[in-house]
Amino acid sequence: MGGAGEGAYARRPVQRFVVLLLVAGVLAVIGLGLSAPRSTGPDPLTSAASPTPGAVQETPASAVVETKLTPPTAPAAVVSAAPPPAPSADVSSRPEPAARSSQQLPLPTANPPAVSAPPAPMPAFDAAMNAVLAEGYPGGSLAVVRDGKLVYTRGYGFAKAGVAATPMTRYRQASVSKAVTGSLLAQLVTNGTLTMDLRVFPYLGVAPVDPRTNAITVRMLKDHTSGFAGDYFLFESRKAATFYGVASPPDPDTMVRWTAHYQLATDPGSTYHYNNTNYAILSRVIEKATGRAWIDLVRDMAKPFGIATWRLGTSLARPADEATYYEADTFKFGPSVFDSVPGTVETPYGAYDAASLNGAVALVSTVIDMARYDQGVAMGGIPAPELDAIPTKAGWSYTYVYNGSMPGQYTFVMRVWDGAHLTVMAGAFNHRDAGAIDETINGRILDAYRATTAWPAVDLFPNY
Repeated sequence: MGGAGEGAYARRPVQRFVVLLLVAGVLAVIGLGLSAPRSTGPDPLTSAASPTPGAVQETPASAVVETKLTPPTAPAAVVSAAPPPAPSADVSSRPEPAARSSQQLPLPTANPPAVSAPPAPMPAFDAAMNAVLAEGYPGGSLAVVRDGKLVYTRGYGFAKAGVAATPMTRYRQASVSKAVTGSLLAQLVTNGTLTMDLRVFPYLGVAPVDPRTNAITVRMLKDHTSGFAGDYFLFESRKAATFYGVASPPDPDTMVRWTAHYQLATDPGSTYHYNNTNYAILSRVIEKATGRAWIDLVRDMAKPFGIATWRLGTSLARPADEATYYEADTFKFGPSVFDSVPGTVETPYGAYDAASLNGAVALVSTVIDMARYDQGVAMGGIPAPELDAIPTKAGWSYTYVYNGSMPGQYTFVMRVWDGAHLTVMAGAFNHRDAGAIDETINGRILDAYRATTAWPAVDLFPNY
């Protein structure tokens, strides 16, 4: 979500960066959402809306280039939105647990249990990850893929109290989920299921208060140019439930109707406003067009590449194989949006409804499978979130970074092409600083990549 638990917590937005390196120079691209603004679009640093007062804000996700697909014919409009399809059974869809204490678990302080040594040391990456833990982050995991081979992966610190982080620890992926949704959208546009020019609210059968809202297209949701400037799905579950007289948190269709109550901040297609509302609605469009749950669709897309750990995250459950999330003190607690857990809760565990945000922030994965995903994108097996930018001339180089940040979590996927080798690095932490420390993580990892001159001649993928 912009930041999780957004109901009434003040915080400053955390800007993430993406750098595209070219032979002729360096083009810095700063992305606040799944996609960077088009070359003719506004600078997200100067045009993004100010955060809602008192709201925890999320760090945006990625940088890519405008899709060049020719839109097929739009699906016929319908008059009512179908109910959200039920995802296939998995550990994350079990009933939410009963009310729990609002007392936050203390950050682990003892040394974590010993973990087996990696097959070949990569000291620069170890130093980068340990430097983050030295700033107070309980734990994290890292996977490094070089030319299609998993050459390094390990966990650092704690996944939760008394449990070491490992390469197979699962983490909420926050806004990195948007990159996966972008890949799915590209696939659906290519096969004719959706068109980028489909008008979303008429398609969902929702009549907005602001008539301009009827002009919002799939492309505008993807590009964060819909005109919505608020994180309504994230911040306002309780308010929407009260308005409609339904249980909180409401289902995604109710939240789409709630969003349609708002006046747009800007004309559709004119201005970049990063927020999770866009991808939450986009996920609902995808589910209606296919008749299937978002999580089942992305799993099917990923299955040919050996990706087996993806699931839909939920706000209250604490699966045994998933990290526990420790938010910074300032944003540690917030009001629950769940009727089943009234009162004040730890922000990552009930102050927002992850499942209703769906393809905006709700993917859960290991770092190894996120590296598999981006390797698949880079090699053309998985559709790129936008038009992929792998160079076609010898000597070109680039760096892509996808970021995610929600209360208690920070994630990244980086891809570097140096003209000869393709390297993918995926990492996750079960904490965020929501400030200056988070801003250093990407740089530390890229510095570790640049400092590495000897790469292990191994492939660890068969082990995972």
